[in-house]
Amino acid sequence: MIIGNRQISQTTFYQTVAYTYLATFVITSIFLGLSPILFALFTAVGAIFILAYAELGLWLIIVFTMLFERFFTLQPLIINQNTYKLYPLDIVMGLLIFSILFSLIKSKNKNKITIGWPEKLILLFITISGLYFIRSLFDINADFDVAFSSFKNYAFYPLLYFITIYLINDAKKFKHTLHTILISGVLIIGFIIIGVITGQGLWTEYTPLSTAGVRLLAGTHAFYLVLCSLIVLSLLAYKRFFSNQLPTMILWIWSFGIAMSLMRHLWLGLVFGGAVIFALIPRKNKKILASYGGKNILTVFAILVVLIMAGNIFFTYDLNNPVFNFLQDLQIRAASIGNTSIDTSVAWRFSLWQSAQEVWLTNPIFGIGLGHIIPLELDGWRTFEEVRNLHNSLLAILVQMGLLGLISFLGLIASVLITSRKKIFNDQNLTPYYIGLYAGVAVILFCSLFQPYFETNLTAIFLWIFLGLIATSRNLKT
Repeated sequence: MIIGNRQISQTTFYQTVAYTYLATFVITSIFLGLSPILFALFTAVGAIFILAYAELGLWLIIVFTMLFERFFTLQPLIINQNTYKLYPLDIVMGLLIFSILFSLIKSKNKNKITIGWPEKLILLFITISGLYFIRSLFDINADFDVAFSSFKNYAFYPLLYFITIYLINDAKKFKHTLHTILISGVLIIGFIIIGVITGQGLWTEYTPLSTAGVRLLAGTHAFYLVLCSLIVLSLLAYKRFFSNQLPTMILWIWSFGIAMSLMRHLWLGLVFGGAVIFALIPRKNKKILASYGGKNILTVFAILVVLIMAGNIFFTYDLNNPVFNFLQDLQIRAASIGNTSIDTSVAWRFSLWQSAQEVWLTNPIFGIGLGHIIPLELDGWRTFEEVRNLHNSLLAILVQMGLLGLISFLGLIASVLITSRKKIFNDQNLTPYYIGLYAGVAVILFCSLFQPYFETNLTAIFLWIFLGLIATSRNLKT
């Protein structure tokens, strides 16, 4: 297909049109809400593109979640002032599932998706989650809306694992998926620029700070940048770029955004992910990564020293200076990591986790079920919190579904990683991507200890997509 003087593939043109049309509906819903008319138009247009080209649906989920986050994943349908928790993400997933089922029936290929131990364990966890949801229907102490939301996060969104391994069946699609993630990360730079210009990041009001400071980037966008950074670091360790200048510049911008999101667990998560990559790669690649990391760490240290000196010399009496505020916010947030007494959110978490432990011990094997609240007492103040809001996803699973749920959840993740580990090193062309995905899964688990990542679909879906991409190593066509 020729547009102007350029020759572009029909697939590229098709994808561009799909992104443009569907993004228009999502952006409109940000301002007007997801009305029945917008819902119908989004579904109809989505069906036209996704049913004809199923892989596009998965890539749409990745791009729109990373860019529009809650406005794609948590924007409810509104009918006559009634709110229904049916999101644009759910529409795309529904169309994808229908497309795959139709393809399986049409091709009469019942063994298209290989069912190994990882798939069996994921189906077991989905089944357990479904049984707990049914149990909540007969529990007078369970809130139906909360229980249903938990059920969707634990049982519906894991279907993205099966969607991924079904659709991403060759190396070209695999790379395209990873490149889609990275390109979306580059587009997030626009949100960093908006934060710097306006003095506050877009949509940061949904995650208020417990200490002084202003976020220049929303925490969810920073989370996606951490995942992108790990993939790029792995590619750098294997020298997969013609030149390191452009990826290094992008990493610096991403790192600035992550820093100014003021999300402390993401700072630690990025370091942890880098350590995972370093542990997995061969010795010769360790030397490459160590040399690259050492140079950039020294550069960052030198810049910080200059900024601090400049701040002390020139901005001592100008408390409204952006450089002074920037350094002060970082200092306060960094200091709160080692000194929890200056951050009320840390004390809140510890108290809530202690209460959660006490509740869990009443039924450690099977848990208390979905849709429950637990008591919280802090400094003489008493209230109740939803279990799904523990800011520790593994603890939330443990409290709700007991050891039965937590062991099955961790078991399915371990099964995917273990069964794929040997094969990811056999294909040197894709090994750097797989190592980046391994580090991504490790960081998602690490970060879930501090935030409700598996109780929020805009973060949880990346666990299932990453696990699905790792599992493709077992039968990927090169």
